[in-house]
Amino acid sequence: MTLLALLLALGLERLLSTHRDGGSVSALLEQLWPRLPGFLRQQSFAPWLLALGLAALTGWLYDQVHTLLAELLFSTTALLVCLGPRDLAEDVQRLRAARAAGDAATVARLTRLLHHGPTPDADHRSLLGALFIQSHERRFGTCLWFIVAGPAGAVLYRVASRIGTVMESPGAQRQAALLHGLLAWVPARLTALLFGLAGSMDDALEALKRVHAEPPSPDQAGWQRRTWNLLAEAANASLDWEDAPGSGPMIASSLDATLAEVLRMETRATLILLALAAVFSAGVWVA
Repeated sequence: MTLLALLLALGLERLLSTHRDGGSVSALLEQLWPRLPGFLRQQSFAPWLLALGLAALTGWLYDQVHTLLAELLFSTTALLVCLGPRDLAEDVQRLRAARAAGDAATVARLTRLLHHGPTPDADHRSLLGALFIQSHERRFGTCLWFIVAGPAGAVLYRVASRIGTVMESPGAQRQAALLHGLLAWVPARLTALLFGLAGSMDDALEALKRVHAEPPSPDQAGWQRRTWNLLAEAANASLDWEDAPGSGPMIASSLDATLAEVLRMETRATLILLALAAVFSAGVWVA
């Protein structure tokens, strides 16, 4: 059931990417947040309450479903709402087209869009790193939580990753970042390994060791940024691959070729994730 829901949701995400902005979690949160009582919106624990509450509600609704078809439809719909809302491949292809056409304004706008979201430390920031982080936030983080905890897990992670955009007080924004960082700690590292399997695992592991060896940041949010440092650097390092034993690393000859390789790596990493989900589902079924 989990594997089938993943396949359906990922397929629908690709087909409906250009029509889903209004049905995204961000749009739903923007509509829900102003309707909450004012005293609740002022509390610093509001991100935790809202994320855990929506996840619990999703889990309760899922428990009310008693047929396999209804479970499949519910799971697929919940996961689809939590993915994207835009497919990363679409944004990257638009960026490549704008670069080819010399449209500097569109290139700048799309680059800012792709950098929007969790950010690593300044010395770990790059366009390619941002693409891998976006891939995690739009797809892999949610899918990993879905595999482990079902629709409730997908809702929990996606709400936690977006709730900071509607928080009004600095205290609530810090709590939103803390919740997101906690929930992303393991999935981001697993995503880095998936990209390593899809590219050069040796280089990915070397990058992980290098970032782990860096001195910790003195500020309170340093451990959260380290998660994104690890993902950006390890996935970026995975872009080096060997064509044949002893031939040495092959690196894309231009930014456009590198962007295309990022998309191919995302596809390969997705296929690896689906294979692992099949093994996980088979194990649960046997047990």
